[in-house]
Amino acid sequence: MVFTSSLKGRYLFKKILKRGKYYSEENITIYAMKNNSENNYLGICVSKKHGNSVVRNKLKRWAREGYKELEDSIKKGYYIIILYKKKIQVDELNFNEVKSEIEVGMKEVGVI
Repeated sequence: MVFTSSLKGRYLFKKILKRGKYYSEENITIYAMKNNSENNYLGICVSKKHGNSVVRNKLKRWAREGYKELEDSIKKGYYIIILYKKKIQVDELNFNEVKSEIEVGMKEVGVI
């Protein structure tokens, strides 16, 4: 990802979850907040309740890939967090659903 770095630090996550705009879809929730940088920062959270590390990493890869396909149209200078909801059924979820939900969520939050 060219204009995006990884979001690290618990304090940043808490700050964005508390003050940022959010939009909730069926499987994911997207939070976004403006920063004073030319880069975007992306954080992806998947609960341990979704399964073992293989499943959690697959969900994170899907979210990163969906974001990467939209990166050219996303405005610069935002913190973005993608949260998977705890109630989702991982077996019934596929990449196309995740990608479309990320796209709709980004539009609703005002990042695209």
